[in-house]
Amino acid sequence: MTEQVKISQRSAIIIERLRSDGMAEDMMIQALNEQEDAPLRAVSSADIDFAEWMNYAKEHGEQLVEAVRDGYRMTFTTVPGMKNWLKYALSMETERDYTEGEEGRMDGLQLTLEQAQQLKDTIAVNWVLLEHEDGSSSLLLRALLTSAEASQL
Repeated sequence: MTEQVKISQRSAIIIERLRSDGMAEDMMIQALNEQEDAPLRAVSSADIDFAEWMNYAKEHGEQLVEAVRDGYRMTFTTVPGMKNWLKYALSMETERDYTEGEEGRMDGLQLTLEQAQQLKDTIAVNWVLLEHEDGSSSLLLRALLTSAEASQL
């Protein structure tokens, strides 16, 4: 597998939000290639300044087209950012699909093999996915790993 391009948490969430709003990948790629925000606004229900987002990504060297087409890895993710990413990328909500323990820990995720792989490929290095023997998974901020959990990696 080739190395994923790295993009900001914000860009990852916007991409996943557009996907969850029903935007076709080829249309998103075309809009990004042409730096045209109208198609994005037409599909999305979000109050996002897409022109500003594309300018930010360009200024910071984010390869959005490659991220949409080939996948990406987030450079850093906050707890609220991870919750939003789970919401838009995997349609998962707190309390319905996982529980939050201490800040930075999400337990009880029931992931398909594809979802688990997507998370492993996408999450920033400050997060880790633990897969438990009972079939559930946990997402943790790396700094919260206990020595026992670290030995599972």
